[in-house]
Amino acid sequence: MNTQTPVPSNAAQGVQEFFDALVEGRLSLGQTVKQSALCDVLGISLAGLREVCLLLEAEGLIEVRKRVGVKIFYPDVAFVRDTFQYRELLECEGLRRLVEAPPDNWVAEMTQLHAETLAHAERAKTAEGYRIEVKALEDRFHGSLIAAFHNRQISANYDRTMQKMYLFRLLRPESVNLANTATAFREHAQVIERVAAGDADGAVAALRTHFSGVLRRTLAT
Repeated sequence: MNTQTPVPSNAAQGVQEFFDALVEGRLSLGQTVKQSALCDVLGISLAGLREVCLLLEAEGLIEVRKRVGVKIFYPDVAFVRDTFQYRELLECEGLRRLVEAPPDNWVAEMTQLHAETLAHAERAKTAEGYRIEVKALEDRFHGSLIAAFHNRQISANYDRTMQKMYLFRLLRPESVNLANTATAFREHAQVIERVAAGDADGAVAALRTHFSGVLRRTLAT
């Protein structure tokens, strides 16, 4: 028997609108906003906002303060380190499963996509010209490790974590530059090479090296 309470679609839409508002600059990380103003930004009623706030509070994205308003979280260094640790634990186990049963053509497709995306980034005149493609490939590469679990709950939790991690990138867009992208893709290539060889331990070691490098580059930017 399924005892989980499904999230009302309007509340889920409100949460997505909250993320969209942060990405588009209609809301800011660390901002305190009145509930009435937040209703206007999200386009929902006060009753609807209560449902949305329950979900956002459960995710640690906001704090509702009486007579003050809604405080939006600000991702600090501790948040970034915790998130990377969580991702590394999940993705390393997912990677082992992927090595055991790699999807058809995964190695060839990943190798080709990394080469094409890096070439596009090198031709682009500005970072804005390649950030979308880079993010799409990063999502596909890392997402394939999570998909190896074939577990919807794990995938849903991971997706929510990645949404919050993306908000941190809004604070440091310069961390996605050509040099960092090229380095990250070389690290991906080491993982792909070990997967092709059927070497689970080597692939996991390469992935951990990648996470360590990304964390260092992100915090140093």
